[in-house]
This record gives sequence, structure tokens and C-alpha cells, in this order.
Amino acid sequence: MNLSGKKISIILAILLAQSLSAFAQSPTTIQRNSPDYKSVAALPGMTPSQLEQVNKIYDSCVARLNMGMPLQPLRREFFMKIRPILTSDQLKLLHPAAHLPSRPTQGDLGLYNVTSNIPYVKPPDAVRVGDVYLPKNEAKKLRPAVLYIHGGGWSGGDKLQSSDMPKALAAHGFVVFNINYRLVHAGGEFPANFLDVKDAMAFLASKSDEWKIDKAKIAVMGGSAGAHLAMLLGYSNNSKFKAPHYPVSIARPMAVVSFYGPCDFVKGRSGMVDEMLAKDAATGYVDAAPITYATSAVPTLFVHGTKDDVVSIRHSQKMHKALQDHNIRTELLVLEGAGHGFAADDWLKARDASIKFLDSVFKFKAE
Repeated sequence: MNLSGKKISIILAILLAQSLSAFAQSPTTIQRNSPDYKSVAALPGMTPSQLEQVNKIYDSCVARLNMGMPLQPLRREFFMKIRPILTSDQLKLLHPAAHLPSRPTQGDLGLYNVTSNIPYVKPPDAVRVGDVYLPKNEAKKLRPAVLYIHGGGWSGGDKLQSSDMPKALAAHGFVVFNINYRLVHAGGEFPANFLDVKDAMAFLASKSDEWKIDKAKIAVMGGSAGAHLAMLLGYSNNSKFKAPHYPVSIARPMAVVSFYGPCDFVKGRSGMVDEMLAKDAATGYVDAAPITYATSAVPTLFVHGTKDDVVSIRHSQKMHKALQDHNIRTELLVLEGAGHGFAADDWLKARDASIKFLDSVFKFKAE
């Protein structure tokens, strides 16, 4: 390289260093206007000392984001690092969604205990298991409970990936049983998946004394494929579908919360539905559709985004209208612009609406 070339390289290096220095000091790297930050800064009782510590953690995460680190791990780190700074009351209100580790830990948040991988069938197997979240409050009175069913197109997903809503419900005071079930291509084609959740429901009711559950106040909740199974569990009065491991059980959920779940397969067929039904066009499209059982539905909250391109909002609208026509309590929360799944703000709306709905149905007041 000649002298002229060396000078040019030195000048470019100086300019690049100055540019990076200016960027690092730019106010854009320390603007605290993200929904994640605002949700923490607005927590009741936040002291100046707490806020100062939160700011340092947040600014550190933003600085590394600007250096090219992926967003989601940094969001998770932010929420993990601020937890020791917050009080138990603040933790109750903290949005625990996708930014916290999925695997539940014993006594997470200090508000409940978690016991993992409890089999709900006998003999037990590695698939049909659930995690129970038991609130720590030692009150003598019985509590409402929620059976939570993960989504994943009937062929994927796992309870560990869907533990955030169970955590929020348990922190509020509900007993929660978050389950796995057999999946498509692994023995979970309909009706096997439905029979699994029937077994889980019967098992949950059977634990009412041990887990201090009011058997008259059990709800079922799920997202997407899990919402379909939740609706089916809450609505179906088809006598041929009985819990295989609890054939005499009459346990039935008294409320349903459906997050963007499909309800009609006759007019909503797809390759994924065909696989779930094992291409049983003769009866499966009717037997597996929650809309078939609208007359025997229970109070339901539907939550759905207007931009959902996986399960159209028309499914929730149709089911909501069917329940209205039969004078069954129903609510529909429409999330403008939301797709399939919830971003941070939409998750908060879904969480708050779900808790408010179940509190109202079960006349429950958190302590």
C-alpha cells in the first residue's frame, strides 16, 4: 500500500471510531420508551432507587442491542435481572410473558409452588403429564382452577412453551394444571387428543381435596389448537367421548377462555385439519368442531386478532354469535392489528381480560 493509501485508511479508521463513539453517546441508545420499560417503570410503588437500578439494566441491554445482539434474549435478560429489585406486589403485576424462562421453577415469583411432570393417566407415560401451579396463600377456602392446553397446530408445542399464562393465573390465586397431550403423528389424531384432555380434566377434578380446588369452579383455557380442544372439552355433550382412564367421571369445565381457536371444520378445512382428523371426513369434521355443540356451551371469553392469517377471526366471531343466539354468556375481545399469537401489549390485554372474566364467572376475589 502506498503512502496515499495509508493516509486514506487512517482517516477512514478515525472517522469510523468517531461515528461509533457518537452513536454510543446518542440519546437514541438511552431512550426509555419501549412497552417493556414503560410496563416496569409504571409499577405501583416504584422508588427512585429501584428506578435507577432498572434504568442501568435497561440501558445496558439497549446498548448491546445496538451492537447487534438479538432482541429476544436481551428482553429476557432485562426481565430476569429486574426481578430481584421488585417487591412481591410489583412482581404480581409484572408482565411475565415471553421474556422469562419457560421452564417453571419451584416457588417462582414467590407466589406459588410448581410441581412438574405429574402423570394424569395410569400407567403413566412420558407424554400425558402436566405441571401444577399451587398458590402459596394458605387460606382455607377452596380455589378456582384452570386446565391449560398449549397450542401448536395439534402436531407441535409443549407445556413449557406455554407456561406464561399459567404463571400469571397462579400469581392471581388460581390453581393451574398445564398439560401436554399426544400430538398428531405420535398417536394424537382426533379423538385421541380430545380424550387426553378429557382425562386431564377428570384427573384435575380428582385432586380437588389435595389441591384445595372448588370442583364447581374449574375452567379450561388454551391457544390456537389448545383453544380448539378447550372449547371442545367445555361444549361437547357427545356420549361416545368419555375419559378413557376415568370412565365414570362427570367432571366438566364451567368456563372456557379461547385464544384464537378454530371452531368450524366443515367450512374451515385445511391440510393441518385433515392430518389432525386423520382424513376422517365422514364424521370427524362434525364431531371435532366446537360449533357442533354450541347449544351445550359454557360461558366463554374469545380473544382474537384482526390480522390473524392462521386462524381467521371469523371463527371466534361465529362461535361468539352462536353462544349469543343460545343465551349463553360470551365475551369477545378483538385485538386490532394482532396476528396469530400475542405481542407484549396484546398479551397484557389477554391476561387482564382472562382474569377479569374468570373472576366474574366464579365470583372469585384474589387475596
